[in-house]
Amino acid sequence: MNALETERLTKKYKDFTLDNVSFNVPAGTVMGLIGENGAGKSTIINIITGACIKDGGSVRIYGKDRGKMTASECSDIGTVLADCGFPEELTISEANIVMKGIYKTWDEKKFFEYADRFGLKRKNRIKTFSTGMKMKLEIAIALSHGARLLILDEATNGLDPAARMEMLDIIMDFIQEEDHAVLMSSHIIGDLEKICDYITFIHEGRVVFSENKDELLEKYAVINVNDSKLRELDEKAVIAVEKTSWSSRALVLKNMIPEGFETDKTTLEDIMLLYLKRSEK
Repeated sequence: MNALETERLTKKYKDFTLDNVSFNVPAGTVMGLIGENGAGKSTIINIITGACIKDGGSVRIYGKDRGKMTASECSDIGTVLADCGFPEELTISEANIVMKGIYKTWDEKKFFEYADRFGLKRKNRIKTFSTGMKMKLEIAIALSHGARLLILDEATNGLDPAARMEMLDIIMDFIQEEDHAVLMSSHIIGDLEKICDYITFIHEGRVVFSENKDELLEKYAVINVNDSKLRELDEKAVIAVEKTSWSSRALVLKNMIPEGFETDKTTLEDIMLLYLKRSEK
């Protein structure tokens, strides 16, 4: 079963077009959404959450058309966006009262447990919180109304390394329920590499690939070679090349590398950045 299905999503702006974006997030998995600034990641998330009206295509949440979901069914979606949307004059206790009025499934006990765990003082006003604390508040809210699908847009933004690891642990705990799923965008590609099962790479409004993360890392390799050595490779094996003064750094298909070539440890960030180098040509 897929928790999320997007098919041929299209959204046109004056200077940008989201162009026929399709990918699925199976239940029980974490999908990482990667791409450069302005690639279309936030537009996709805004369409899924209902904050933006698509021009074409479809979104289904657990098989239900997003546009036809009832208020109760919308509780299945927990959202954490880059900017805290709460009125900053509210305290944590007041935020609890507001959310209790919005979600019939609101779990006050769980919310305050998360608030205490994150060090969010109940009587402090949100305007006194740091960026990281505001992000923790959004995560606490998203996890406290029975959501099965978490949509996280830069959810680790503003967090120190220890707090980021705590957030990743919470996401991993969440995904232990077999019908739960997560769609997570982040500029910290290393975080996604730690927890994601699948990766969807968006560039200039289009899907470059949407693949299993482990298969992706097994599929590609990075090599550092001089021009002479580079010419020994089959052209079909070379995905992208970044030339330096002394050598070339190339992203290649691992199964097409001849014997005698040494490969570097390949990361998701390597794959994305070298793909972007190719698109600059």
